[in-house]
Amino acid sequence: MPSIKDYSYEWMLERAFKLMPKKTARAQRFTLPKAVAMTVGSYTTIRNFKEIYSTLRRDPKHLSKFLLKKIGVAGAIDEQSGALVLHGRVSATTINRLLEIYVKKYVVCPTCGSWDTVLKRQGRIWILRCEACGAETSVEPV
Repeated sequence: MPSIKDYSYEWMLERAFKLMPKKTARAQRFTLPKAVAMTVGSYTTIRNFKEIYSTLRRDPKHLSKFLLKKIGVAGAIDEQSGALVLHGRVSATTINRLLEIYVKKYVVCPTCGSWDTVLKRQGRIWILRCEACGAETSVEPV
């Protein structure tokens, strides 16, 4: 049986690359939809809230709880339209800025930068698990 000293570095490197799985598809870059906010009186409605949470693949309750807590207003999800109604006047730029913060904290993998993540609760701890690289990271609760 030959020892490892009998093989050259280049031969072993070439063999290692041949054994690696081929990349079949490039990861496409997700784009966060901009919030379409409409203010009527003292209420602000995020009309495309359903599109936002489905694009992010997150629970609407988790996302709405984050937004309501950061803005500091009460609100509720409209069951028929899927819109988020905020009890206060909030600009679309503020909502979009908070959505970007949410994506950085609870969606994007800190290890590889992939958006293919799942947010799960294990006891009292929230875990962000990346489906691309397999990394698990604890995130702060909302």
